[in-house]
Amino acid sequence: MDKKTPSIFILIVVVIAVAGYVFFVRNKSGGNYSLLPDSSVSPIAANSSGPDVSGLKTFRFDNFHGSIDISDKFQFQYPANWYNDGQYFSPQKIRYYDLYSVKAPIYFDLILVDIFDQTEFKYQIDESERAKPDSIGRIDGRDFRRYDLIDYGTYGGESAGRVIIFVGPKITVDGDEYYLVFHWEEKPLAETMPGNDVKILGEIISTLRFTK
Repeated sequence: MDKKTPSIFILIVVVIAVAGYVFFVRNKSGGNYSLLPDSSVSPIAANSSGPDVSGLKTFRFDNFHGSIDISDKFQFQYPANWYNDGQYFSPQKIRYYDLYSVKAPIYFDLILVDIFDQTEFKYQIDESERAKPDSIGRIDGRDFRRYDLIDYGTYGGESAGRVIIFVGPKITVDGDEYYLVFHWEEKPLAETMPGNDVKILGEIISTLRFTK
């Protein structure tokens, strides 16, 4: 065997180890940069650890259909000039067309783990083209998966444009496990909405904090 062979082998092992470490740190560390869309500076995040400040409001989730038996309550901040109605957030007045059609670009939901694979969320994730590659990271110590999608006709053949879905940790309510999901649409109900900037989603997600 050539005397140089062991040295070359060791070098290859070191390169692989370093590459694996960098990938792990990028996707599994406490940092949020691998998840947040299109925003290198987050003005909301700069104030997220303190009390409400001018221009921001805090949303606190501590009740699920009347139950307070929730394993992980959470809160986040959003622009004070946005409208909020329950799980929905919008720069313009929130309109309800029917029970399932709501004109709001950002909303969150809790989806029962047992049926998640049969939901529209899962279908959209599986069938949509990607605007950017899928990524995984941690927000406030919890794993989130981020899907940056292109919608070609969710609403009667009309497109919602770019769609971003965050699928987060499991949260237990009354003994049942749910996935926490955040959803953003470029064109809610296939309509362009002034003030609907994808950067706002990144800023909101970056302020997410969990409490027991």
